[in-house]
Amino acid sequence: MIKITVELLPHGNEANKRLLGVMLIANDTTGTATVGNYIGAMESEYGERAGVVRGFNRKTQSVWSLVGAFLKLWGHTKHSPSLMEQKPTKADAQATLNLDEAL
Repeated sequence: MIKITVELLPHGNEANKRLLGVMLIANDTTGTATVGNYIGAMESEYGERAGVVRGFNRKTQSVWSLVGAFLKLWGHTKHSPSLMEQKPTKADAQATLNLDEAL
Protein backbone atom coordinates (compact mmCIF):
# COMPACT_ATOMS: atom_id res chain seq x y z
CA MET A 1 0.00 0.00 0.00
CA ILE A 2 1.11 3.55 -0.74
CA LYS A 3 0.11 6.36 1.61
CA ILE A 4 0.54 10.02 0.69
CA THR A 5 -0.02 12.54 3.47
CA VAL A 6 -0.21 16.25 2.66
CA GLU A 7 0.37 18.66 5.53
CA LEU A 8 0.63 22.43 5.70
CA LEU A 9 3.55 23.68 7.82
CA PRO A 10 2.99 27.41 8.36
CA HIS A 11 6.37 29.12 7.94
CA GLY A 12 7.96 25.66 8.11
CA ASN A 13 6.81 25.23 11.71
CA GLU A 14 6.17 21.53 12.36
CA ALA A 15 4.42 22.29 15.67
CA ASN A 16 1.63 24.15 13.84
CA LYS A 17 1.12 21.64 11.04
CA ARG A 18 -2.35 21.00 9.64
CA LEU A 19 -3.46 17.91 7.75
CA LEU A 20 -4.79 18.81 4.30
CA GLY A 21 -5.35 15.34 2.90
CA VAL A 22 -4.45 11.66 2.72
CA MET A 23 -4.39 9.35 -0.29
CA LEU A 24 -4.18 5.56 -0.05
CA ILE A 25 -3.37 3.40 -3.08
CA ALA A 26 -3.40 -0.41 -3.00
CA ASN A 27 -2.65 -3.10 -5.55
CA ASP A 28 -5.85 -5.06 -6.18
CA THR A 29 -3.76 -8.21 -6.97
CA THR A 30 -5.36 -8.76 -10.41
CA GLY A 31 -2.41 -7.52 -12.46
CA THR A 32 0.88 -9.03 -13.58
CA ALA A 33 4.52 -8.33 -12.75
CA THR A 34 4.52 -5.67 -15.47
CA VAL A 35 1.00 -4.23 -15.40
CA GLY A 36 -0.80 -3.35 -12.18
CA ASN A 37 -4.37 -2.53 -11.27
CA TYR A 38 -4.89 -0.27 -8.28
CA ILE A 39 -7.67 0.97 -6.05
CA GLY A 40 -7.36 4.33 -4.39
CA ALA A 41 -9.08 6.55 -1.87
CA MET A 42 -8.52 10.15 -0.88
CA GLU A 43 -9.76 12.25 2.00
CA SER A 44 -9.27 16.00 1.90
CA GLU A 45 -10.86 19.24 2.94
CA TYR A 46 -13.02 18.87 -0.19
CA GLY A 47 -14.44 15.49 0.78
CA GLU A 48 -13.74 11.89 -0.10
CA ARG A 49 -13.04 10.18 -3.42
CA ALA A 50 -12.45 6.58 -4.48
CA GLY A 51 -11.54 4.98 -7.77
CA VAL A 52 -9.59 2.45 -9.79
CA VAL A 53 -6.60 2.75 -12.13
CA ARG A 54 -6.15 -0.27 -14.40
CA GLY A 55 -3.37 -1.17 -16.79
CA PHE A 56 -0.62 0.81 -15.04
CA ASN A 57 2.78 -0.14 -16.46
CA ARG A 58 5.01 -0.67 -13.41
CA LYS A 59 8.17 -1.04 -15.50
CA THR A 60 7.98 2.28 -17.36
CA GLN A 61 6.02 4.55 -15.01
CA SER A 62 7.00 5.90 -11.61
CA VAL A 63 5.03 6.01 -8.39
CA TRP A 64 4.41 9.71 -9.09
CA SER A 65 2.72 8.76 -12.36
CA LEU A 66 0.42 6.48 -10.39
CA VAL A 67 -0.38 9.26 -7.90
CA GLY A 68 -0.95 11.61 -10.84
CA ALA A 69 -3.31 9.11 -12.48
CA PHE A 70 -5.53 9.13 -9.40
CA LEU A 71 -5.38 12.93 -9.13
CA LYS A 72 -6.41 13.20 -12.77
CA LEU A 73 -9.19 10.64 -12.25
CA TRP A 74 -10.57 12.78 -9.44
CA GLY A 75 -10.26 16.06 -11.37
CA HIS A 76 -7.41 17.56 -9.38
CA THR A 77 -5.26 18.56 -12.34
CA LYS A 78 -7.09 21.69 -13.42
CA HIS A 79 -4.11 23.94 -12.80
CA SER A 80 -3.17 26.84 -15.02
CA PRO A 81 -0.10 26.17 -17.20
CA SER A 82 0.61 29.91 -17.08
CA LEU A 83 1.39 29.50 -13.37
CA MET A 84 4.10 26.93 -14.09
CA GLU A 85 7.62 27.79 -15.20
CA GLN A 86 10.25 25.62 -16.78
CA LYS A 87 13.20 27.94 -16.03
CA PRO A 88 13.78 28.53 -12.31
CA THR A 89 14.98 31.90 -11.05
CA LYS A 90 17.83 32.38 -8.56
CA ALA A 91 15.21 32.75 -5.81
CA ASP A 92 13.65 29.43 -6.87
CA ALA A 93 17.07 27.77 -6.70
CA GLN A 94 17.61 29.09 -3.16
CA ALA A 95 14.14 27.96 -2.09
CA THR A 96 14.94 24.50 -3.46
CA LEU A 97 18.15 24.39 -1.45
CA ASN A 98 16.23 25.37 1.68
CA LEU A 99 13.65 22.68 0.97
CA ASP A 100 16.38 20.05 0.54
CA GLU A 101 17.79 21.00 3.95
CA ALA A 102 14.33 20.66 5.55
CA LEU A 103 13.92 17.14 4.18
